[in-house]
Amino acid sequence: MSLRVPRFRLLATLATAAVLATACTPGPEAGPDIVRGDHGGAGATAPDKLPNLPAPKRDLNYSNCAGRLAETYGVAQPDGIRLECATFDSPIDPAKPDGSTLSVGVVRASKAETPKDAAPLVLTTGTDLPSSRLALTLNSSAIGPLLDRHPLVLVDRRGIGESAEIDCLTRSQRSIIADDGAAGTRDVEARVTALATATRAGADLCNDTLSPNQLDFADADAAADLEQLRTRWQVDRIGLVGVGSGATVALAYQGAHPSRLGRLILDSPVGLNVAATPAAAARAAGVQNSLATFATRCSNTGCSLGADGLGMLNRVVGAGASGGLPGLSDTSVLAAITTALALGDTSPDGLGRLADAISAADRGDSGKLAALATAADGVRDSDGQLLARCNDLVGRPGLAEIPGLATSWGRDAPLTANSAALGLARCDGWGVADPAKAPETFAVSPLILLGQNDPINGLKITESLTPLMVTAGASPTTVSWDGLGYSVLSRSECAADVVAEYLGDVKLSGPAERACPA
Repeated sequence: MSLRVPRFRLLATLATAAVLATACTPGPEAGPDIVRGDHGGAGATAPDKLPNLPAPKRDLNYSNCAGRLAETYGVAQPDGIRLECATFDSPIDPAKPDGSTLSVGVVRASKAETPKDAAPLVLTTGTDLPSSRLALTLNSSAIGPLLDRHPLVLVDRRGIGESAEIDCLTRSQRSIIADDGAAGTRDVEARVTALATATRAGADLCNDTLSPNQLDFADADAAADLEQLRTRWQVDRIGLVGVGSGATVALAYQGAHPSRLGRLILDSPVGLNVAATPAAAARAAGVQNSLATFATRCSNTGCSLGADGLGMLNRVVGAGASGGLPGLSDTSVLAAITTALALGDTSPDGLGRLADAISAADRGDSGKLAALATAADGVRDSDGQLLARCNDLVGRPGLAEIPGLATSWGRDAPLTANSAALGLARCDGWGVADPAKAPETFAVSPLILLGQNDPINGLKITESLTPLMVTAGASPTTVSWDGLGYSVLSRSECAADVVAEYLGDVKLSGPAERACPA
């Protein structure tokens, strides 16, 4: 699929008038200010010829695992896509390669048409959710253009998903943390106290369990696991896509191993080493916007949210906060809805089914929404995810600041402000690792996929990439997608086609700013 859109500089907001001539589809809403470094440093003048991406000389020992993964996560197997699992051992402490190791899990996605000798594209979702869970969301119609040429190897971050499990919290601590200290009250200050008590006790337990390696689960360590995979493959360089918080791992890999990265794709990205408070504020605003988009699009199809879909969402989230939905908090309600949007069916029929679960809860029947919350908890709130997020935290605010942040953010993000602010207390008492080294240059210009309606991180947080791109003199190509869901690559055939082209031998030709239809 070829794209034809007007060329212009990304020193301003992405234009709304970009069009796809082949689809005659208007471009999406304006995106964040991803800056092109046309007059930047070494990374701004990459040669037309790109480095070769080789196939593994020594591959992992894969076995079919689609059925097992589908059973684990309670979803259907993807049609037309073969999923195979493998593991490899990686040093727990990258500075001690001869020390203790842990198991890192990977899932290879391919089709019958995928060439056997093609270079794989490595993908990680970071701490957002297991990469192995995203594998079950792939569908051959959307990601087919890529899998027709390259397999996709999805790597679970250490301690998450198919990688060696971390189990160090008590059930009670886990529940309090997942609900952000909810106890049927809207009082943020009281919830901060309950949450901090649980997190500190949990940190003590996990430190005892993991010592001396409790700080070895940060972005830099996850990047070291990817380097271990490259070494085992016996290849000079890899192509890497970081989705959501996985973009921080990809950028950490670029910073640590710049000569080993042949292609870099940042899909719905967050920035590297961004301070916790502005990151949470951006996430609150971005997810609020995504939920508003869902409500509007769903209501426009006549779904059960009705004409005031956002109003119903506010009522249901409020009922969770005040204890009006047995077994559900405001945090778990939001997790249920955003995870369903991230990984589920976002066709009109799929949105209609999600709307039915929400409207039933609004009438007092929360069974369907509770089931979605349970599924969300299974992919977004593991001990390993909490540990890694806390290892990566930069500039944690004081507990006394959190109620004020919730109030301030709530003016523009009433649905998401409380959970975003309370989430900052989840790491109280936990250790923080040294920040990963940021990339100094980009020998190969990155490809950035912008999800306008990402329900996990939102779009606004992508703005934090701008200083890094300017400093490194990067000249990225950006692709905006106006659909609902997590990971543009897994959802958009148009974006997958651009990625497949980007993995070729020469630089992408044509416009540096592109748009894909929803």
